[in-house]
Amino acid sequence: MRRILLAAAAVLAIAGCENSSNTSITRTNANGVDTLYSKSTVVDGVARFECIASSSGQCHYLVLAPGCSTDTACATPPLRHFAVAVGKTEQVSNLPKDFRQCVSDVQKEQCHRD
Repeated sequence: MRRILLAAAAVLAIAGCENSSNTSITRTNANGVDTLYSKSTVVDGVARFECIASSSGQCHYLVLAPGCSTDTACATPPLRHFAVAVGKTEQVSNLPKDFRQCVSDVQKEQCHRD
């Protein structure tokens, strides 16, 4: 009986261990065709930026500091800016917790719209 209880406790402990994760999907289309389709996932501090579709052939990402907003200009320059080709994924580690990001089918200097 003791072994059964220990085994059950071990299974419950393992089941309670989950990776911390956050996923963001950005998708725009025109006339039923995707002009931008991107999926960003952060698991235990490692971010994966996946470009699924883009009218330009690339998804352009801006990674912002946690205090910045994607709706207004930020005094702090972007932490990173990079492009990912359609069908490819870029993995980035060592980003601050609660960073912000935006993605576009064209390169931008800031996330907000003028």
